[in-house]
Amino acid sequence: MIYKNESQLLNIIKFTPPIFIITISIIITLFLYLETQNELEKEKVSIQNEYLEKNTELVKKDVENLYEFILKTQEKTEEKLKKSIKDRVLEANNIAYRIYNENKDTKTKDEIIKMIKDALVDVRFNDGRGYIFIYTFDYECILLPVNRKNEGLSVRDFQDSNGMYLGREIVNSLKEKDEAFLTWYYPKPNEPNSSYKKIGFNVHFKPYDWFIGTGEYFVDFEEMVKKEITEYLSNFKTHRNDYFFILDYNNKRLFQKINDSSDKSFRDLGSHHDITLFDYIVNSAKNNEKFITYDYKLDNVPLTKTSYIKDLPNWKWVIAKGFYHNYVDEIIKDKTQELNAKFKQKIMNILFLASILTIVLLIISIYISKILEKKFTNYKEEINIYMDKNSEQQHILSQQSKMAAMGEMLGNIAHQWRQPLSVITTVATGMKLQKEFNSLDDETFEKSINNITNSALYLSDTIEDFRNFFRTDKEETIFTIKDIFEKVFKLTDAQFRNHEIVFVNDINDFELFGFENEFIQALINILNNAKDALENKDNPKLIFISTSKKENKAIIKITDNAGGIEDEIIDKICEPYFTTKHQSKGTGIGLYMTEEIIVKHMKGSLIFKNVDVIYENKNYKGVEITIELPISQTI
Repeated sequence: MIYKNESQLLNIIKFTPPIFIITISIIITLFLYLETQNELEKEKVSIQNEYLEKNTELVKKDVENLYEFILKTQEKTEEKLKKSIKDRVLEANNIAYRIYNENKDTKTKDEIIKMIKDALVDVRFNDGRGYIFIYTFDYECILLPVNRKNEGLSVRDFQDSNGMYLGREIVNSLKEKDEAFLTWYYPKPNEPNSSYKKIGFNVHFKPYDWFIGTGEYFVDFEEMVKKEITEYLSNFKTHRNDYFFILDYNNKRLFQKINDSSDKSFRDLGSHHDITLFDYIVNSAKNNEKFITYDYKLDNVPLTKTSYIKDLPNWKWVIAKGFYHNYVDEIIKDKTQELNAKFKQKIMNILFLASILTIVLLIISIYISKILEKKFTNYKEEINIYMDKNSEQQHILSQQSKMAAMGEMLGNIAHQWRQPLSVITTVATGMKLQKEFNSLDDETFEKSINNITNSALYLSDTIEDFRNFFRTDKEETIFTIKDIFEKVFKLTDAQFRNHEIVFVNDINDFELFGFENEFIQALINILNNAKDALENKDNPKLIFISTSKKENKAIIKITDNAGGIEDEIIDKICEPYFTTKHQSKGTGIGLYMTEEIIVKHMKGSLIFKNVDVIYENKNYKGVEITIELPISQTI
């Protein structure tokens, strides 16, 4: 608990250092202001020149790098296309060979052909454009996925746009080697009057004298490469004042990358201003101009922009990157406002406060020293008073707990003695009557005397058990958990039998080290609490006891089926004087002392929780009390 004086002391320690730090910061700021004022005008000119020079070189470098990258990509486009279609055809050829080799001895040729066609008919690649076709060396179409009606027909006389007999050229190319590339020209399906370059690759499938192949329009593959370029460009880091853009002057479309976001595709230009500017940039690039400066609107704000441009005539592209001049003015303006606002407005106050604070800090230092001395003295006295009160309260609670335990034990003694005293009285009365009627023989007399003697010994043992429990010795000893519970049951047996309470035990024996009688008292307090809770319950009245050792802990669980404890009060039941019983039955210190013994004396923990209890296929609600003792407390 943090007391009032301690809180004040912590605040003093907490806030004194910042006062000194702030003072030093103000003094340093003063000198910085004087120096910054002299450099401000120089910095304005320097920022402007540096900004223009830096951004000019930056956009030029970035565009040249992108230009070189695109040129290398263009050079490798046909090579990349050939590799792509070759890989797909070789995969199809391997599939056909595998099907043939696995089935040639068990299936007919027609069955194998159908299996090969079924395996290859749905194969697609290059964004779904590519497919696999199969023809015989006699020019018969075996598989054409895009037009299945042509299967079975001859392509001997099929010609491309330049009059080349395509089927014959493929067969001729495969006569001397098993695989070959071939280039031809043919219209696209949706452009019947066009003629586009197409590159194909074919391989000889020898088992049936077929050629398996595919073809791809070079322009389609080139468009896919262009898309990859724009995807690559979309991943470039850009800033607020610059960005990449590409103009497609064949279709008057724009691709741009602004503020690390992009459509990742071209968009059509809309306004007349955009189209006019588009033509200006494209014409400048065609005339081999490098840097161009022009007016541009961004979010309807007029800006001046300089861009570095490069022409790519074979793709009909202009690639560029630009930066805005206006941002340098904003930077200079912001810098000036920042310095002026930070220093000019505060300089007089800082100089005044610096003088005052020097004097104040000396006074504060002396004052703080006196306060610390006084607070420490008061704090120490407050702790001593608290410790005295706490010790007195603990003593009172301990005495009350002992008196309550003694009351419980006296009740247990009365219950334990009732039966043997009844036996003694009954036997003595019987002997007297038999004596009066002269019917007391030696055998009966001997038997009666033995009953009286045994009952008297039982009373003596009971007294010894209770005397041992009330010993006040405080020496820690080694004892076993099984012996502890045997003693607990002896001391409380009569009370629990009288209330028809049944114990269900699963006690695994192990040794403990501590105050034996205190531990017995803690267990009896727990069991008595369960007994009181079960007092008015219907049968069966059950208490489950289990003991075990797990890792570095000894675990004792005591569970009843008395219905549980309300969630609102379960965390309060170990508080002193807290009880849910009638005043005549409970003092509210039993579980408090139990927690003291387990937690403080035996360095363990005490956990209460409501649980479901199953006994003889019936479900009950109750409280589970778990005692955990650290392994250091066990032997």
